[in-house]
Amino acid sequence: MNIVILLLREIKYFTNFNNKMYQFLLFFQPLMFLSIVYFLKQLRGDINSDKFVVASALISMWSYVLYSSGSALISQKWNDTLKLLIAAPVSLFSVILTKALSNSVIALVSMILSFLYARFIFQFNISIENYGYFILSVLVLLFSLSVVGLILAIVFVASQNVFDFQNLILTPMILICGVFIPVDQLPTIVKMISYVIPMTWGIKSVHDTLDLSPVMFSTMFTSILVSVVYLFIAFFIVKKIEIVLRRTGRLGAI
Repeated sequence: MNIVILLLREIKYFTNFNNKMYQFLLFFQPLMFLSIVYFLKQLRGDINSDKFVVASALISMWSYVLYSSGSALISQKWNDTLKLLIAAPVSLFSVILTKALSNSVIALVSMILSFLYARFIFQFNISIENYGYFILSVLVLLFSLSVVGLILAIVFVASQNVFDFQNLILTPMILICGVFIPVDQLPTIVKMISYVIPMTWGIKSVHDTLDLSPVMFSTMFTSILVSVVYLFIAFFIVKKIEIVLRRTGRLGAI
């Protein structure tokens, strides 16, 4: 119940849209990417606009999760409220997970806006054969994005120059997770890295449902399985950190 309350409060806080960066990521970045797709289509005329529209939505979702969830704990540290979170009668893991979940849910706004922009501004006809399967794949993607955001929050909290690292991994993750190029076409060493990232399977499940691939359900199951593995790993890491912090009373490396 505490997680649900925290989730609602997080969504309410972030949907105030006071942060200009989040406004850009949610509202203007999809418009920018779709403008590129539009002019590409005007110049070439033979591009698969459906895939590019979905790709622009996925990029916007990943960007929002990267910057919002990746900065979730470090922003608390900068505001000197991280100590209050640790002292609160709620597990630190619940707080971080709630932030990651809320950011992924808000990132969904970016996908919805991308489709609305594509249909009503750029006049793209998006062909989704089965909306039920597509929505299911998006839910799987949101779960994988939440887990990735949770891991990023844990990793980045020890870094003072967090935005440098976020900018560094933004584009490589888009490339190796199969947003534009199928992972199967990547070099072997890159494929090995890609397949251990939960987001890769979530993105693949979205593409598979668009094509109504016969392996789409197995892809969704793999995405959930990989995400759950990382979720348990993150849980034990955060619990260990929380025990050390409560015992020593100092933030230490954090």
